[in-house]
Amino acid sequence: MAIPPYLQDKLSPKKRSKGKVLFNFLLIASLSLNVYLLQSPLNPDLTLAPENWSIEVAEAEATEISQETDSVQSPGQEDTPVQAVTAISEATSTETDSEKITEDVSSQLQATPVSYTVPSAENGEELLTLHLKIRNSLTHSVCRAMTKEQGCLTMSAYLSRLLSWKFDINKSMRKGDSLDIAYEMVPGKTRFRILKVVYNSQLFNEVYEANYFNGENTKWGSYFDAEGREIAKRVVDKFAPVKNYQEITSLPGDFRKGPVGHKGTDFKTPIGTPVHASFEAKVLRTNWNVRTNGYCVELDHPREGVKTLYLHLSRVLVKPGQYVKQGDKIAETGNTGRTFAPHLHYEIKSRDQKKIVYNPFNFKHIKSYYNTVALEERELFQKKVNLYDSVLQNS
Repeated sequence: MAIPPYLQDKLSPKKRSKGKVLFNFLLIASLSLNVYLLQSPLNPDLTLAPENWSIEVAEAEATEISQETDSVQSPGQEDTPVQAVTAISEATSTETDSEKITEDVSSQLQATPVSYTVPSAENGEELLTLHLKIRNSLTHSVCRAMTKEQGCLTMSAYLSRLLSWKFDINKSMRKGDSLDIAYEMVPGKTRFRILKVVYNSQLFNEVYEANYFNGENTKWGSYFDAEGREIAKRVVDKFAPVKNYQEITSLPGDFRKGPVGHKGTDFKTPIGTPVHASFEAKVLRTNWNVRTNGYCVELDHPREGVKTLYLHLSRVLVKPGQYVKQGDKIAETGNTGRTFAPHLHYEIKSRDQKKIVYNPFNFKHIKSYYNTVALEERELFQKKVNLYDSVLQNS
């Protein structure tokens, strides 16, 4: 049967274009070459190329970032970035985008802690260290070395409290001042305890040192310089609102939220500690504004030209209009009102000028002194200092 002319074109085979033939040939050749290279014994390491490439990028990033953070790392931290890079390289060995790998490595390395741990030769506990260079504020410098989750704000507050006995931290710090800290972790809200602070001041050309020491015959530990003199002053018992307290946690003028700074001195002490009148006085009022002040007492001292306030009490033992002698017990410490921990807020203010508040350790009518390590405990104290020094040097 003859094929109609109008079907000739549809039934005859189509001629392939030269371009399609060439493309198919190259595709088959490429696939064959890949199979050969993967199975070839002459190139056993070729399949590892992507992983090796990831490690090289990580190391390059690590070098660049570690140079930027040398100012806040201690000498003992040289191995830390290497460990971080190894872990990151393994995690990113399957990535094929070089920009993605660089981004991941940078974020991980920036989170690497700069603290260094070393076992204590005395009790086997781990002690940690920080080595800082001051840049901008103290808080900014600490939070460059620790994250907020690690407690940088708490650490900054502790350091401020210690250093404020030596100089004004808001005015006297200079960029480039060095700060070395040894500390240990403790349970509870406190989180950690500073054991030693060494601050090198460019402004005063002096090195300030504070060592934590809790003697066998003392209830609470405190901080002392290298010679064994306590960093913080103490009020002579005759004038002291509380005779036994753990530490001073705030002084007049300390920064607080609001338009003004802190107006009083905070004595950290257990609930129920006796509170005494600093001078002979008349009781002006008690328990006003309980929501903020808690149970409280205000005394008037005409001879000294001041009024004294005692806040956050657990018990008030006097009444308005009552006269008391110097040293009389007027209340007991507590944790009432707007407060987060048991303490006594003690405030000395001028009778004539309400805005004037006095620091009890500098007030002319109050005598103060520096405590020192007892002679029988000097050897133990020096042993502690040597341990802290060793920890800082080895880190």
